[in-house]
Amino acid sequence: MGMRDPWLNLQREGYRVKDAEIIDSIMGKLSVPVGRHLYGVLGSYRALERFSSKLHEAKTLDGNPFPKPLSVNRGILDTIPDEEFKKLVQHEAKRPEPTADHVKQAFEFFLRSILQKDGLVILKSLEMLFAYNVDLNALRTMAADDFRIILLLPGRRDSGKIFMFPGSGPITYNLPTNLIAEDHLWELRD
Repeated sequence: MGMRDPWLNLQREGYRVKDAEIIDSIMGKLSVPVGRHLYGVLGSYRALERFSSKLHEAKTLDGNPFPKPLSVNRGILDTIPDEEFKKLVQHEAKRPEPTADHVKQAFEFFLRSILQKDGLVILKSLEMLFAYNVDLNALRTMAADDFRIILLLPGRRDSGKIFMFPGSGPITYNLPTNLIAEDHLWELRD
């Protein structure tokens, strides 16, 4: 039977909830000691920046402020040595698979290492994952029990799908439908 999210029906009807309502809902879900703990907040880059500031002002269940969001792009780039990355990029046009594989491995290493340091992480700037078509299942499998992940996702809901980076050009990216449970996903007001 799980906790009912009072804002879920409003979101289904296209109503975007307020930042404080989302933070309250996240805090309620974080209080559950076991289970899947992958959460997502959708919005424009501007709305996500505003929300992350408000979230950092809020206190977690243990009385500490929520952590500052970490850039996945920066984490990936910091994980791959510069010389190795230069070689990958030089050969990427001919053989993109090794670069994509390195990005995937770097992402998983980064994710494991930050979760081991702090069981609650907030991630932003996931563009490299989509650009290299990295399977996002590691987020789902690692976000369980003591490890909790909140994703700040530049995107919007439309017709039951999540469109990432709207207005960024002719290429469209969708968030995989089963990645985040519907009651663990919120959309910000601009």
